[in-house]
Amino acid sequence: MKKELPATLRFVLLEDNANDAELIQLELARNGVQVDWTHVASKQAFLDALRDDAKPPDLILADYTLPGFDGLAALKLVLEWRPDVPFIFVSGSLGEERAIEALKSGATDYVLKDRLQRLPAVVNRALTEARERRERRQAEVALEEQRLLLGTLIDSLPEIVYAVDTQSRLTVVNRALLDTLRKKREAVIGRRLSEVWPEETIVEIETQAESIFRTGRTLTDQERAWITPDGAVRWFTFTQVPLRDHNTVVGLVCTVREITNQKALEQEILEISNREQRRLGSDLHDGLGQELTGLSLLLKGLEMQLAREAQQYSSQVTKISDLLAHAIQSTRSLARGLAPVNLERGGLPEALKHLAVRCTDLYSLECSFTSGAQKLPELEEGAATHLYRIAQEATTNAARYARATTVAIDLRATGRKLQLSIADNGIGLSAGLAQGRPGMGLKIMEYRARMLGGTISFEEPGQGTRIVLSAPLHLLRRAKESSGKDKLRRVI
Repeated sequence: MKKELPATLRFVLLEDNANDAELIQLELARNGVQVDWTHVASKQAFLDALRDDAKPPDLILADYTLPGFDGLAALKLVLEWRPDVPFIFVSGSLGEERAIEALKSGATDYVLKDRLQRLPAVVNRALTEARERRERRQAEVALEEQRLLLGTLIDSLPEIVYAVDTQSRLTVVNRALLDTLRKKREAVIGRRLSEVWPEETIVEIETQAESIFRTGRTLTDQERAWITPDGAVRWFTFTQVPLRDHNTVVGLVCTVREITNQKALEQEILEISNREQRRLGSDLHDGLGQELTGLSLLLKGLEMQLAREAQQYSSQVTKISDLLAHAIQSTRSLARGLAPVNLERGGLPEALKHLAVRCTDLYSLECSFTSGAQKLPELEEGAATHLYRIAQEATTNAARYARATTVAIDLRATGRKLQLSIADNGIGLSAGLAQGRPGMGLKIMEYRARMLGGTISFEEPGQGTRIVLSAPLHLLRRAKESSGKDKLRRVI
């Protein structure tokens, strides 16, 4: 008892018999309980002791029968003024029925006066239970305060934050998500996110969540695009972190950060670069290329005149003419490389066909291009350029580093996805990287895939390498004007 109880306890003893009061005090003192006693025998004195905030009682002992004042009336006062303080009846006239009535009324316990040896144990148990209740209540208050604090902090974040259970049902949502969904909290709690946010991207995120529950791995900064009902495109990064209870995943905490402005800035920077490349390509083709072509025509005339008047110079002029023809071809190739995709002349498929031919000629290997039966929609020029550059990087790697002899480029629409694959029969990606080959090209391809709102995988199906890019078609199409609406915001 000394280890569990404070050094000195404050007890209020309601007892009209002085001898009984002394016996009670002696019994507790004999068992090592240090008590600061307040002995009262009337209702008013008892009430004053209860109201004394300077010396609040730790426990109350009361007789059941007193002149003009009984124990049940005292118990009602305690429940009103000190509901957390244990109340023990110590009486010689308390029968079984009264004892049951007293306990139902809120008494902690009772001890008969002819069995006072039980009193220390009963007191100790009552004080221990009271302390545990008090600590539990304090913990609940602290927990509620923490919950309110965390709820306020989460609601104040600009990022979307939510939590789901193992059935992907929402258990926590913040204000940013509710504002995005334009729904009230009670309308989303307990439901799957895909039920209240019916978007293909959300279904994909929930599918990934199933793998997180199995593996326990965190998925961070996955970029996804969402088309709003008014046709605007909003970009988000998703992070999903397992919520564990003793190493068991019991849910996920997810954050969604909008990066629409960041993506727009990145796109604008890339578009500036693309515009500058197209301008340089146009200047090369229409400026230097045309001037070289004109010079070639003049040289042809000179060659014909020299063939008649000074044949000894004809061979030299022919060499100059050949060099000039090669310079014209190089200029055209350079111009085409700066602006590889021309939407007015076949678009991406035509550009990939030319890439296959050029790869065959340049690297002396067999490079082919195929496309699916489904007609491709008109792609936005920036998106088409990203796709072309990915194919260009992949074919270059296959020829230079993988020592491939065949390369197959395939472009097709599958449902609502556009798929670009480049397969070769070389030594494989892992072998190439193991030989210290540069890996910057892979990172650039991954970056371009993210800019398209898609995913890219690098596979090694037994022999060679297969690179597969998959992106949503609705993010790649050319923006068109519709009546009553502004142009859709460019995504790629």
